[in-house]
Amino acid sequence: MEIIDTIDQFSPEWNALRIGSIGGSSISDVVAQERDSTKKSGKTGVRKKLLYRFVGEILSGQKYQGYVSHDMKEGTEYEAEARGYYSLITGVEVRQVALIKDGPHKHVSPDGLIADVGMVEIKTAIPSIFVETKDTGSIATDRRRQMQWGLKRSGRQWCDYVMYCPYLKGDYDPMIVIRLERDEKEIEFLEAGADEFIKDMISLFLRV
Repeated sequence: MEIIDTIDQFSPEWNALRIGSIGGSSISDVVAQERDSTKKSGKTGVRKKLLYRFVGEILSGQKYQGYVSHDMKEGTEYEAEARGYYSLITGVEVRQVALIKDGPHKHVSPDGLIADVGMVEIKTAIPSIFVETKDTGSIATDRRRQMQWGLKRSGRQWCDYVMYCPYLKGDYDPMIVIRLERDEKEIEFLEAGADEFIKDMISLFLRV
């Protein structure tokens, strides 16, 4: 495990280190299974597309950027504000790093590390999503997997899921914090899927 904090997230150097590497945002696609049991292959189309994308990145030396929606752009812009508010209400210092590399094909780009035990995953939400999360207190499967992947790569024990809604009026608290503990069973599932994906990626690279 190597913590890299000498470069910035979204910089060319950061993108270069993520080429052909599984991060938290892609782990759900990596382990995705076909819902239709009548099909011979258990792998979904999104997994195959991800294989093609990663091998394309390796061959071109360019990290795929993808589509950035208005909500995604705003989420990035509000991240620093959310991080500061989280530190204020919890009294903890959040360390920013570019990414954590765990071998050539696994990494995580955390939203923040807390001492040697925790980390944060920040999501800026529109009001409807904020209300839904406040009501259910649940974390979506893909987000939960992203956090468990980050806990494995960072060696941490828990991750605070921080949902921030800067659009609320008045004195209503704009932040929800849900703590997710490290789950070795789920991590084992993610690791097995990632290792199989990496083998398939290397095989595809050698074929083309």
